[in-house]
Amino acid sequence: MNIPRHHGKRIFRFIPLSLLLISTSLFAMPEPQTARKQIHNQAVANATADIQRLAKQKDWKDFSSKLNIFIPTEVSRFQRCTHPLTSALPAGDRLDLMRLRYDIRCDGANGWETAVTVKPDVYLPILVAKNALDRGRQLAASDVELKKRNIVGLRDGFITHPDDAIGFTLKKRVRELQAIAPAHLDQPVLIERGQQILMIAEQDGVQAKMMGEALKKGRKGDIIKVRNLQSQRVVSARVDDRGVVRMLVAPGNP
Repeated sequence: MNIPRHHGKRIFRFIPLSLLLISTSLFAMPEPQTARKQIHNQAVANATADIQRLAKQKDWKDFSSKLNIFIPTEVSRFQRCTHPLTSALPAGDRLDLMRLRYDIRCDGANGWETAVTVKPDVYLPILVAKNALDRGRQLAASDVELKKRNIVGLRDGFITHPDDAIGFTLKKRVRELQAIAPAHLDQPVLIERGQQILMIAEQDGVQAKMMGEALKKGRKGDIIKVRNLQSQRVVSARVDDRGVVRMLVAPGNP
């Protein structure tokens, strides 16, 4: 039998790269999480949950967010935590989207604690001016449109529903594509001084309602003093609707 010669050339057997990768992955051991990675994951979970809770409370539709996490360099000396991490907002339940800060702690023999700052970008469809609009103009539907913008840093606020702006008169000039804010609108007085009002408080998803008395008149978004008719306690609240305010501090909190 004649065996074909290959003229001195070596014959190589090629194995598909995908098979090599699969074989290698079978023996690869997952790397244990470092303390820094644990802290990062906890901060992401905290901020995501808080933003989602705020979005549900404010009835934000079609929002998205990006988180910028700032972790102190000292955590590189921390040992990996063998217990579930605990965390808290130093300011209680008050959220400031400009700067979320969490105290993250590891309990145990080699425990540690650190403060992590999260600066989110939250994108939400809000009302903007299609063209430059002059002061004194009564807003029409053709003057505005919804555009997705980063709402963090909009100190004058923003409007998500056209019905909250259409028909109102502008009390200052608005640039083209500028966000329409409640401060731009000459809004009607929704609460008069001495009027009996409905006070709404919300904490951890639980809502409580009580009757109160307004100690000052207010427009939508104004912060006014109100008296709880049951406890006679005077607190600050935000005007939410005609005859309705939302408390800034939940009952029982200082």
